Amino acid sequence: MNTYFKNILIYSLGSLILISLISFRALRLSERKVSGIEIEIMSNQDFYLIDQFEIQALLNKEQSVVLGTNFDQVDIKLLERQVEENPFVAEIDVFMSVTGVLGAKVSPAQPIGRLMSSRGPDQYIDVTGKLLPMNADYTARVPLISFAEDPQWESNLGENDLGKQLMEFLIFINKDELWRAQIAQLAVSEENELTLWPQMTKQLILFGPADEIEEKFKKLKLFYKEVLPKKGWNTYSSVNLKYKNQIVCK
Repeated sequence: MNTYFKNILIYSLGSLILISLISFRALRLSERKVSGIEIEIMSNQDFYLIDQFEIQALLNKEQSVVLGTNFDQVDIKLLERQVEENPFVAEIDVFMSVTGVLGAKVSPAQPIGRLMSSRGPDQYIDVTGKLLPMNADYTARVPLISFAEDPQWESNLGENDLGKQLMEFLIFINKDELWRAQIAQLAVSEENELTLWPQMTKQLILFGPADEIEEKFKKLKLFYKEVLPKKGWNTYSSVNLKYKNQIVCK
C-alpha cells in the first residue's frame, strides 16, 4: 500500500473516531438532567419588583418542572420568552452549565417614578418610559407623580411631548444620588409646570416646565448650600427656579 492510500486510510479512521466521540458525547448530554437552577438578578438598585422564587416559577410555567428534565428537552428560547412576558422583567439570559445547572441572569425592570391616577390604580414608570402595574408584594421607593389632569398614555411616556420631558426629568434625578434621595413627590399643573416636594427640607420647589433641568438643579443646590445655612432652614416656604439666572425665595 503506497503512502497516498495510507494517508487516506489514517484520515478516514481519524474522522470516524472523531464522529463517534462527538456522537457519544451528544448522546451522553441528551441523557443528562438539569441538576439545579441558579438565578442571578442583575441590578444596582437596593430593591426590585420580582424575586428569584417568582422567576423560578415563571421558568417552570410551561415545562412543568425544569429540575430533572433532560438537557435535550429544555427549550432555552421558550424559557426566556415566558419569563420576559412578566412586566417586571426587562431581560433574561438562560443558559446551561457544564455541571448540569440551569442558569438565568435576569435584568429586572427599573422603576423611576410612580404615576398617581384618579381614574384607576397607580402605575410605575420604568427607565425606558414603559408603564408597569403595581406589585402587591413589593413597593419601589421612587418619586410620586400627581397631575391636575390625568394623562392619556397607553403604555409608554414616550407617546407625547409631556411624557418625554418627564422621562428626561426622572432619569436625571435617578442618576444623581442627592436628588434621588431628596425629591419625594412632584405635581404636574394644567400648564405642565412641576412643583416638587423634598424629602428633607420644608420648602416647596417651584420648578416650572421640565426643561433646563441641569441648570435648575444647579440653582437648587446653590440654594441648599449657600442660602439656607445663612438665612435659616425654616425661613422660606418656597423656592422658585423658573426664572433664568435667578432664585426667588418666599
